[in-house]
Amino acid sequence: MESPPEAIIFDIKRYSIHDGPGIRTTAFLKGCPIRCRWCANPESQKRSPEIAYFKQECIQCRKCLETCPLNAIHFSGAAHCLDRSVCDLCAQCVDVCPADALQIVGRTVTARGLFDEMVSDRPFWERSGGGVTLSGGEPLIQHQFVKAFLELCRSNYIHTAIETCLHISPKILKDILPLVDFVICDMKIMDSEKHKQFTAVSNKLILENIVFLLNSDLDMLVRMPLIPGVNDDVANLEALGAFLQSHRKNAQLELLPFHRLGESKYEQAGRTIEMKNVLPPSKEEMQKAAARLNAFNLEVVMEH
Repeated sequence: MESPPEAIIFDIKRYSIHDGPGIRTTAFLKGCPIRCRWCANPESQKRSPEIAYFKQECIQCRKCLETCPLNAIHFSGAAHCLDRSVCDLCAQCVDVCPADALQIVGRTVTARGLFDEMVSDRPFWERSGGGVTLSGGEPLIQHQFVKAFLELCRSNYIHTAIETCLHISPKILKDILPLVDFVICDMKIMDSEKHKQFTAVSNKLILENIVFLLNSDLDMLVRMPLIPGVNDDVANLEALGAFLQSHRKNAQLELLPFHRLGESKYEQAGRTIEMKNVLPPSKEEMQKAAARLNAFNLEVVMEH
């Protein structure tokens, strides 16, 4: 008997009003095929579970140091250091930490298990026209799980949404779409070489997929983070506006301001912040960008 598909998730957010219509329950799946330098959720990038270290919680008891069977932990003065190339995620350090300063990010779920965990929110979905959203990371790299989960939702008449970077096989996308009511997709940079410079991948596949979506009758929202010095130039904004206008009349575009709220997560994951010298755009800069995009007859919205 074939085992049910499983996925690694790192969070479930309830009562969300930013991940599709109405009040939603959003599951975040681990793993992403691109590496945006400004990523606010670095814990979403690796598909496998990982250890996060919360410096502010550490009480310097050093029980983790004494427990680690691989000597992957050491202290430099008061600084906790985890050699992630040695760590095998046995989680013994997590188990002995009395302050929860060490935590495993990512857990395995089945489609049925996740459905049962989320469906208790159904009264809120029904009253608000909401439902469930699968986000990430990139949920579609775990597409067999996603399909099984969405089939459960469809058979139970639950509104479904996915949030995707669209750097995924068109075959996988087309296989999933009949089970999806709403798609949120990201567009970042129109120039392919510049896109590769800041995300590690070309945007060719992304553009191919978004053209397919825009030319369909599927409800969708395009999102773009506005990042000073990266994609806020006139050339990129006008290229984006013209592209969307050419494929869908009155396409919906949400303009999101770059933020630095995820910086602490880089320290927790033992990674380097690549955009630490970039400041969020001002309200005036956001409004100026929105006005330029509105000139292409788009429905541009911004966070309040």
